[in-house]
Amino acid sequence: MEEDDWITAATSEGIPRCPSIPQLPVEVCGRIIDHVATGVDHKYVSLTSDPHLSTLASCALVCQDWYYLTWYHLRQRIHLRRREDVLSLFKTLRERPRLREAVQQVIISGALPGYRQPIGHMGTFAVMLAGKAPRLSRITITDAKWIAGAVRMVDVGYLSRFSSINTLNIINVTLSSVSLLSRLVSALPRLRELSCINVDCLQKQQVFPGSLPLNCANMEYLGVRWVAPELEDFLVQISRASRVRVLILAVVGESGPPESAASRSQTLLDASSTSADVVGLRFWVDPTPMPDGTIDATVERHYNLSHHDRLWRLEIHLYHPYAAWPWIPYILSRITSKHFQAMSVMLVIRTDHMADDLGEMLTTMEQDSVLGRLDSILQEEHFSSIVVSRGICLGFDTHDDTWTSGTLEPGSALRERWDELARQKMPHSEGRGILTTMHNYQDFIVWREDMERIHRAQATQPNTGGEAQREGQDIESPRGGTD
Repeated sequence: MEEDDWITAATSEGIPRCPSIPQLPVEVCGRIIDHVATGVDHKYVSLTSDPHLSTLASCALVCQDWYYLTWYHLRQRIHLRRREDVLSLFKTLRERPRLREAVQQVIISGALPGYRQPIGHMGTFAVMLAGKAPRLSRITITDAKWIAGAVRMVDVGYLSRFSSINTLNIINVTLSSVSLLSRLVSALPRLRELSCINVDCLQKQQVFPGSLPLNCANMEYLGVRWVAPELEDFLVQISRASRVRVLILAVVGESGPPESAASRSQTLLDASSTSADVVGLRFWVDPTPMPDGTIDATVERHYNLSHHDRLWRLEIHLYHPYAAWPWIPYILSRITSKHFQAMSVMLVIRTDHMADDLGEMLTTMEQDSVLGRLDSILQEEHFSSIVVSRGICLGFDTHDDTWTSGTLEPGSALRERWDELARQKMPHSEGRGILTTMHNYQDFIVWREDMERIHRAQATQPNTGGEAQREGQDIESPRGGTD
């Protein structure tokens, strides 16, 4: 249930007033509810199973007093599926001006979840809400088919009046042309983060550098996952023209010839090589039969990070059937950055096949030499002094849901086997204290935050070159509902 559904339920006539019996002061209840609200991470596109949000929804249904205490928090994120939703939001903000400060994220989608449908109400939103949500920082367009003429470009221009928008997510969308994306980016002058996930393009065309949005030079975060080749070419140009510090890139073996897909991926990597200090690679590829002792020729020529001189953290996510697992030592071995401090490898296991997927992979890890080769590479002089404590993270997580733990129970045989195998296969890294294992995504987020703190602390200290290391930036969770 989305937030607006919860709010509708909470505003029904069934809300009781708090009974006149001894109870906590309203101020105390308010502090408790505020504390619960701090756990909601609005960067996620899907919060369906977020325990903090569901707790807030339950609080809203306790009584009228508690409903108003949760009011502000539940309206930080608004989902607009149709024109009527926009009109309702406009009326609410007009009648209750203080709520204008509450709105931080707006999701614009077609009427039916999971289906790409027209979003003509986006133009209505841009015109009617312009200047009325001063803290709106994030817009997500999802489950949409945006064809030419469906939204007037003059209406899109009104988005420039949302002066705080710095993040744009485009997920499960069909665009009529690359120029449409260019116009949308141009309409957001303060845009710093752009993610395109599962985005198709109806019109095939070449985009020349002259058509690039003027504000793309300020882009710091770029997520490119499963997009049409012509859109990918456009994003390459944005990356070259900007100072992208965080690049998230997905590689899917099924979309076109593997060689061409890998070549486009390397082009994107190269475009960010002079600026990116954090790189995330998502591999979802089919196995390629190779003779024993050899590696897929694709990785010998691509996924090369040797020119990323500022790289300090690498994140790799592998999806079943984990065909890219043998590639990891090759990718690590070509990193030359003097700032490199941390790397994570996450196996994304299917929720309905957790034990099978993990058991199969553990057997593979026992029989191959991948972990041993990683251990040897990390002991080379180049890595011997720069990788921080617990800087090498091996973990697993589930694919389908953001907030389920995605783990086997603590103490289970597979979890213990995972931990023991990592220690046995990587004894030198274990002895140096740079190896750690994770068993769910929440633990991984904590690890990532720890690495960020370490990096920020070191960034305040002069390095041997007399310059402070650049401060790191969090990779947005791949849990945008599509990872």
